[in-house]
Amino acid sequence: MKLKFLFILIFVPFLFSSLISFVFAKERGLEVQYPEIGEEKITTSTTMAEYAGYIFRFSFIIAAVAAFAVLIYGGFRYVISAGNPSAMDDAKKWIWGGIIGLILLLCSWLILKTIDPEFLQPEMVPLKPRQGIYLINEKDEKRYFYSPGAVSEIPEDFKAVKIEFLSDPPAEEFYADLSKEELISVFYFSEKNQGGNIAEVKNNKNPETPPPSSPQTLNFPPQSLYFFWQSPGVYLYEKENFETPPVPKFYTGSQKTLKDFIDKAKSLALVNQKQDGEVVWEKFYTAFIFGDTDYEGICDFMLMEGNIDDRLKNKVKSIAISQGMLPYGEVLFYDKINCEMEEGKEPYRFYSSGDFGVGARVSLDEGEDETKLDQWQSIKINGNFLVLLTTEEDLKGRCMLFSAIGCIPTFKGTHIYSADPESFRPIEAYIFPVMQ
Repeated sequence: MKLKFLFILIFVPFLFSSLISFVFAKERGLEVQYPEIGEEKITTSTTMAEYAGYIFRFSFIIAAVAAFAVLIYGGFRYVISAGNPSAMDDAKKWIWGGIIGLILLLCSWLILKTIDPEFLQPEMVPLKPRQGIYLINEKDEKRYFYSPGAVSEIPEDFKAVKIEFLSDPPAEEFYADLSKEELISVFYFSEKNQGGNIAEVKNNKNPETPPPSSPQTLNFPPQSLYFFWQSPGVYLYEKENFETPPVPKFYTGSQKTLKDFIDKAKSLALVNQKQDGEVVWEKFYTAFIFGDTDYEGICDFMLMEGNIDDRLKNKVKSIAISQGMLPYGEVLFYDKINCEMEEGKEPYRFYSSGDFGVGARVSLDEGEDETKLDQWQSIKINGNFLVLLTTEEDLKGRCMLFSAIGCIPTFKGTHIYSADPESFRPIEAYIFPVMQ
């Protein structure tokens, strides 16, 4: 029992380490030098199927050597145990164990050979990848690549001149089908880590035909890659009309600052989800863009793709993103600070118990006599809402975004409030649902 446990303890980690070193062999070279079996040798280009066949044959050899070693050990003990009956009996057990092991191996070999001669030389058909790309060098050798984003390095000994696509292109330009992966294009670079010159090759695969696509010629051998997938979210482009390259910036959540993309955006695309051919409205994206960080400054919001308005083009510094799910709760507007009202008046209440689309607009002059306010000094958010306040109609003035649940006690000291009531103060609100 102890010997069995010891064997498992040693063999399993050895097998696991051998497989791990093989899986990453192409990226960092072989760390283990495997012995040749006949003319078969393990290299960095050996497939997993070939590796499995190698392990199968190598295991037979190891088992035969082990059985023969047990036989020799038993014979040696028998010779040196003359005059010691108990030691001789134990040695006989070792000898018989080795003989039985060899007989079992030989019988297994003969049975397998009789049933199926090909079984001893298993020819495993490797699984063909269905997603990603092939890069092809001048010798027509293919190398497979797949990544959710960047591939920082391509082996220096592989100079690709062509590319083939395995993944399908998007069925629709601004909608993502979550039932499959859709690859728009691949950007490739002349240096590692997405450096140097950049070029793009569009996905030319026909969805009606099996992969791969017809090969396309590359302008230069790539040293790194970027896979541009069609995923739900918001994309900012440095050029108008969604022109590429360079690679657009992709966001699924709000950004108080765009960091290295500040003042670069000229167009914006919203990619929404479709399921069974229908738009998933409860996850419909809306993007708010701002001329200052922290969701302040001049602003605009976009419900669909397009070029950014001239007043914000190359001036976007932050972006807020909401999704049009079913809203709940209310937003209350007050004419005094700390969410209080003048005596005898009621706050203006924006209430939603159902689907009001992707957003709603509220103006200062709305409401009945008892709820019509002369000014907004504070608001209270009781629900899953983003509230965008502006100082002029139609988003022409200063903007500020609020999302915290509870009372916003005052606008004084903020970007949208002037001490001079004749200057600028919030007069319009845009209310959108947000995922909590």
